[in-house]
Amino acid sequence: MRKAFIFFIVLYLGYFKAKKIQSKWAEVPSKTEKVPNDSLLSLLKLDKDDYNVLLYSKANGWVHEDAIAAAKKIFPRIAQKQNWKLTVSDDSALFSTAQLSYFDVVIWNNVTGQTLDSLQRETFKNYIETGGGFVGIHGSGDDSHQWEWYDKNVIRTLFSHHPMKPQFQVGTLNKIGDSLFPAAKDFPDQWKWEEEWYVFYESPKKHGSTVLYNLDESNLVMVGEQEDKQWGMGEDHPIVWYHCQEKGKVFYTAMGHKGTYYQDTLYQQLLIEAVEWAGNNSIKCN
Repeated sequence: MRKAFIFFIVLYLGYFKAKKIQSKWAEVPSKTEKVPNDSLLSLLKLDKDDYNVLLYSKANGWVHEDAIAAAKKIFPRIAQKQNWKLTVSDDSALFSTAQLSYFDVVIWNNVTGQTLDSLQRETFKNYIETGGGFVGIHGSGDDSHQWEWYDKNVIRTLFSHHPMKPQFQVGTLNKIGDSLFPAAKDFPDQWKWEEEWYVFYESPKKHGSTVLYNLDESNLVMVGEQEDKQWGMGEDHPIVWYHCQEKGKVFYTAMGHKGTYYQDTLYQQLLIEAVEWAGNNSIKCN
């Protein structure tokens, strides 16, 4: 009788313990549960008559943590001043035809690695080639994206390496530019800047881009760490450039590795003018 009583007590306590555990797990959302996406829902507030800008910052390659955070902090201030409607998101689901149709310009804020699936890539390609604007910052021009169309038509060159000894050096940028980017006249002919200087296999001007700033390598160390990266680009070392990709406009700057750089007013002005130019429908490409 006593054994039966003990068995009953153990069974009773076990039942309530199981109920307690079940209740606790019920408070945790299922992995398959659909959670409302704030970045997508925010599009409901967008008006296509506004100047709508998407700041996209997803990184599946090297994460420029400080730079990404700094850009996310400074662009809302810029947007308020410039009267842009800014959407800040790391959500690749925004790269659908319906969502992208709201945006005049998409900024890739140090986007690295493969962040878009094949359908999203095709949608983004169509967005640019039918008139959408694109601004790429620093890491968005590295070699981690594994997307041939992007490398050939958006960046229009391939990243090779950057120096490591030392990694950051103060160099002189010399302005080139032309009338396709009207704001070029407002920037200095020479610009002193510290950077992790990207080295590319060739200049994008060979493929139709216009270089705004070239880097003077004469007092810099350009060699990389690997044995096959012991070289620089010489007198033709582009850092900032732009072009038309069919009906869309593309602007890229290899500047922007450190978060502190985004506090520089001249650099901020470069980003402002890039975004204003890329979405300016009065400047026609084709």
